[in-house]
Amino acid sequence: MTEEAYDELLRGDGYHMLRGLISPEEAAAVRELTLSRLHEGADQNGQIAIRDILHWGLAIHNMVTHPKLLALAHKLLGPDAALAAVSARVLPPNCPPGGLHVDYPYWAMNPGMPVEPALMMQVIWMMEPFTPHNGGTWVAPGSQLWDSSPNLERFEANAIQATGEPGDAVVSHGLLWHRTAINHAEEPRVAILINYTQLAVRPMTPLGPFDEAFLSEASEELRSLLVLDYAKALRDRVGSHIKRNEAAD
Repeated sequence: MTEEAYDELLRGDGYHMLRGLISPEEAAAVRELTLSRLHEGADQNGQIAIRDILHWGLAIHNMVTHPKLLALAHKLLGPDAALAAVSARVLPPNCPPGGLHVDYPYWAMNPGMPVEPALMMQVIWMMEPFTPHNGGTWVAPGSQLWDSSPNLERFEANAIQATGEPGDAVVSHGLLWHRTAINHAEEPRVAILINYTQLAVRPMTPLGPFDEAFLSEASEELRSLLVLDYAKALRDRVGSHIKRNEAAD
């Protein structure tokens, strides 16, 4: 799976669907948890964004550290890949579509950034069925290779809607052109968004701070993703480069 998804993100459609990563029952529980925490969110052009949701507990931690996602993130971004963001996105009924974009850090850079090595990987977890009716995310297959800023006309000529079942996840390259869709259903559509980055990419909004109670319950995998000692992680990265260079000599 990892090799197939890796090739798809870099050289194929720019995204890969992972089916049944968690059960429909687990997805439904996270959906209800999200709807119970809407007061933590902020309006984002008619949609609701709830940021930095790690404090919601074990269900979110397990999604962030799912073995299939970590295997792909480490292959795509490096063994010291970091967690950049974890949030919930709720599309209320009849909400407007979101803006066309690529993910951070690419939108903050000049066009022409190389596809490989990747700097960012995003995961859109489906907490309920994603359909054209309730706002399945629009993606433009292969757009990570287009080497230009997002263009609405070109996007609309090529875009398709990602669909799936509760517990599925869409994994995408940070350069993939995408936007949220209109939710025509009578119920809100809920997704959990996770972004992983290369170590050298600092998140727009640092995660945390984390108290001792949180850290004592965090798994080794989660603690590693949080890069609790960033300066040490960078020193370790430099040290590994020096050792590789010495071995090559």
